[in-house]
Amino acid sequence: MFPGQSVTIESQNYPDRYPSNYECKWVFQVTSTTSRISISCSDFNLKNCKKSSVEIEGGKVKRRYCGRQNKVAVKSSGNTMTITFATTWSKKRGTGFSCQVFSSEVVDSAITASTLTSPSSSSLASATTQSLTTLTAGEKSCQPCGTKNLVTRIVGGEQTEVNEYPWQVAIVVGGTNQVFCGGSLLNSGVVLTTASCVIKIKESQRVTEVLLGAHDLKNPSSAQQRISVYWGGHFPEFNPKTFDHDVGVLWLTNNADLSEAVKPACLPDANRDYSGYDAIVTGWGSLREGGPSATVLHEVVVPTMNSSVCNDYYGGPVTENMLCAGYDEGGKDACSGDSGGPLVVQDNGRWVLVGITSWGFGCGRPNFPGVYMKVSNYVDSLLTVMTGYGENNLCKGFTRTTTTTMQTTPIRTTTLPPITGGCRCGRRNAGTRIVGGVSTRVHEYPWQVGLTIRYLKRPFCGGSIISDEWVLTAAHCVRGSTASNLIVIIGEHNWGTTSETSQMSRKNVILIIIHPNYDTRNQNNDIALLQLATPIAFSSDNKIAPVCLPKKQNPYEHVDAIVTGWGTTASGGKQTYELHEVVVPTISNSECRKSYGNYITGNMICAGLLEGGKDSCQGDSGGPMVTGSDSAGNVMIQIGVVSWGYGCGYSNYPGVYTRVANYISWISEKTSGSRSCPRL
Repeated sequence: MFPGQSVTIESQNYPDRYPSNYECKWVFQVTSTTSRISISCSDFNLKNCKKSSVEIEGGKVKRRYCGRQNKVAVKSSGNTMTITFATTWSKKRGTGFSCQVFSSEVVDSAITASTLTSPSSSSLASATTQSLTTLTAGEKSCQPCGTKNLVTRIVGGEQTEVNEYPWQVAIVVGGTNQVFCGGSLLNSGVVLTTASCVIKIKESQRVTEVLLGAHDLKNPSSAQQRISVYWGGHFPEFNPKTFDHDVGVLWLTNNADLSEAVKPACLPDANRDYSGYDAIVTGWGSLREGGPSATVLHEVVVPTMNSSVCNDYYGGPVTENMLCAGYDEGGKDACSGDSGGPLVVQDNGRWVLVGITSWGFGCGRPNFPGVYMKVSNYVDSLLTVMTGYGENNLCKGFTRTTTTTMQTTPIRTTTLPPITGGCRCGRRNAGTRIVGGVSTRVHEYPWQVGLTIRYLKRPFCGGSIISDEWVLTAAHCVRGSTASNLIVIIGEHNWGTTSETSQMSRKNVILIIIHPNYDTRNQNNDIALLQLATPIAFSSDNKIAPVCLPKKQNPYEHVDAIVTGWGTTASGGKQTYELHEVVVPTISNSECRKSYGNYITGNMICAGLLEGGKDSCQGDSGGPMVTGSDSAGNVMIQIGVVSWGYGCGYSNYPGVYTRVANYISWISEKTSGSRSCPRL
């Protein structure tokens, strides 16, 4: 902590009842030895002093608090403080506490950074420690890993209780509850599964989502979260024939909301042998060999054994990276659809993830136990992945190994060659125009796309294809949207009918990137990128093709530009079914400021007639403004993204567009690895 810094810590679920059988620890330290740390609690209500307490230790000062307290105030005798909140089994639970931790200010030029004392692996065996580098003022306390939500069990049954295993993940086909693999949540943004499942996702070329907090797939609860998969990787050493190194990870497009129903699994101690334990495997897989998949999460208890014993059963293919579990007589096992899911054991009061469901001969056959990947061999690599992505990186205190370094192979390759075969960017498909009309010809602007949401046809914004995987649009169009709900319509002309084109298709989105400096107050940096779940296949007929991007140095002032979209044809009017276009001249920013003042920044470009009458309008946002790269207009380049303006076609109020030329480096960096078409 910095001198003078304060941090809010709260009990889990505050101000609701805290969980039983729970322990969490905070460790604070200030670099200056003359600083002191104080804690003051404005609300403190722990019931049953024999079961629940908060222990505060700071130098020579030690205090224990429980029950209802009107005042909790402790000051350390040194520059460190440890606060431990622990509960055991008890039906009597209070609302917990909310406390301020702050350090005294001192004059000490040596104080330059905050530090954290690292707990030992033995202390983590009985407590979950939150890294204070992730705690800021007002942030809630750590979400503990590896704690089951236990209630009375169904005698002899195999169904789990609702959210009993809150780290369990269902990997499903996008938009469905069709589970094809399982997984385990490691932190808010990373899921552990098998390499086989990652490859299955890659080969399917379909949008993949994960279900968190799921139990009954036919009757989703309010705790269930559905998040799209952004990226995936596995160890390059993975052998699809022997299933050695069958370990993969998935990165989520959005961080999960951690709660009692959704929380991460604990990683195991890398130096511990977890053979000889009673382990639990969970999943929605088949309940018998060749049978249907379960719709409710099931569990089975199986004893673990080391790889050498398991190798005797299988006659050779079991490696040191594998852990087996099952009975000689069979009858209990994981099965089809459970792959990638967790195998957990109880270790000093916590449930730790010791295995990943990988392979086996049949399901529950005698003398053929299930084979799981031994997670303890991959702790170091997984911690590195967790540190670099997602939040609430827990269980970092375990001993690391250096057996293998995780070098992820992405689902989407980043080394594709340029597209060849007649495809060109920025080529209009010109033809005989409707005299005096404003409708475009079908596929005249083959880069134009519409944005809509799942199950709807009408586009609410526009965009443009810039490569086989990426669409350019406005930030205000997608701000607050989730990738899983967004659809990109390509090859469309009249969204009210399907008879005019056979090229129309609807593409799922797996990633939304809004410019980090987007300002909602004046729409500065109003630009965003959408990554498609499956690449666009460009063809030589040019009916679907990317637009060309402009040069950085050209201001593109006083050029005739074309704006296209399905927006309204008048301010407050009805949205058009057919794609429309309008030709408007660009003006300098100094001219535009005469109308809008200092709202116009260097990242904007204006276009329109002083007398008005021609402009983009509602529904055109995010769409392209293009101009010819030469006097003949053979190649069209996108110089603007439809952003904002006062009304539609009002005199002395031109349309305002995001200046694409200012973002070439940003676009290039974010879309690296995708393929576009050459200009010539």
